[in-house]
Amino acid sequence: MRRSGTSSEMIFLDSSVLIEGLKGNPSAVALFEEILRQELIPVINDIVFSEFLFHYIALKTGVSPFTVKKRREIDEVLSPSEPKDFLEQFHVLPADDDVLELAYGMMVKHNLLPNDAIILATCLTFGIKLLGTLDSDLREAGMAEGLEVLP
Repeated sequence: MRRSGTSSEMIFLDSSVLIEGLKGNPSAVALFEEILRQELIPVINDIVFSEFLFHYIALKTGVSPFTVKKRREIDEVLSPSEPKDFLEQFHVLPADDDVLELAYGMMVKHNLLPNDAIILATCLTFGIKLLGTLDSDLREAGMAEGLEVLP
């Protein structure tokens, strides 16, 4: 995964955007087009990486990822290139100690579940001003923290 760029040109994408983009959701597709048009640097963190792959397995197989794991079929779902090629388009930021400390406070302040709080804390820690999400809880908290939330 690439890991460079400046915060002024980055947009953090929540897993909801990645997953809905794969499904062809017009809002998600339009956001991807806008990212390309504005030449923004799309970033994620390990939380989004994990959430996306979990949902990708379910979408690809039509069954629970836990069922796929139990059947020992993950290697049949994930090819050497798919969805790896898709994920390699994103810069990955770490959820380090500073992010996790701030995330705890975001949970309390905005009544967020851990994954959304870590995503918001990642944006705040790295100075990312743009957040792409289709999640209403994360949208509200992001706007309350001064982020521009798309779409």
